[in-house]
Amino acid sequence: MEFSVMTYNIRLGIESDLKTVADIIGEADVVAVQEIAVDWYEGDFGNQPQLLSRASGLGHVRFASVLTTVPDSDPPVPRVAPTPDDRPGYGLALFSRFPLGPWTRHRLPKRQDEQRCILSGTVVTPKGPISVLVTHLSVNPVDRAAQIPALLRHAQTQASPLLVMGDLNAEASELGGLTPFLRNAAGDDPHPTYPAAEPDLAIDHIYVTKEIEIVTPALPLPLMGSDHLAVMARVKI
Repeated sequence: MEFSVMTYNIRLGIESDLKTVADIIGEADVVAVQEIAVDWYEGDFGNQPQLLSRASGLGHVRFASVLTTVPDSDPPVPRVAPTPDDRPGYGLALFSRFPLGPWTRHRLPKRQDEQRCILSGTVVTPKGPISVLVTHLSVNPVDRAAQIPALLRHAQTQASPLLVMGDLNAEASELGGLTPFLRNAAGDDPHPTYPAAEPDLAIDHIYVTKEIEIVTPALPLPLMGSDHLAVMARVKI
């Protein structure tokens, strides 16, 4: 069974609009989204995961808050979301054409930057379940150095086949610690994805376990909906 997978940092739709973002994510069957929110003080207000799910045709969605706001703060002050269900919420989402099973949120190590998390989900395909990890690693190298091995440890606890997708804020050379267990769907030299207008950094990635065959390597899409380019691959199980 073949299907397409994507990772996309949408930056709350600020760079374009949610309709444009929906058209882009609708190109794939399973999509990991970063910088998405519910009732957030930036970007389009409302439930962005639900709005994007309806507009894209990806009828199944899971959303996990990573940050929320201090109650009654004006202007709003972000803080760590105690639970993935906190609202307002800013965080991660998993979209799918296939049904979605159980999901959880896991916090990554935090040193100097804001909190980062993993959304762990299960995609129930006609050929069986696939584990998916959606994440957004820190821009701070100190935090990221602790988060990469933590991401690997968490990936190794998941059932296979497994997809790990997200804005990892790191080039493939920095992510070598993932490769004994995972392989980059783009190969050894991923194409740049950021900044979208003139990309020179390959920081948005799709990793897979050996049970997943890469039919079409991961490539950025030349579609301008965010400050990142979406990355899409076609895979087979």
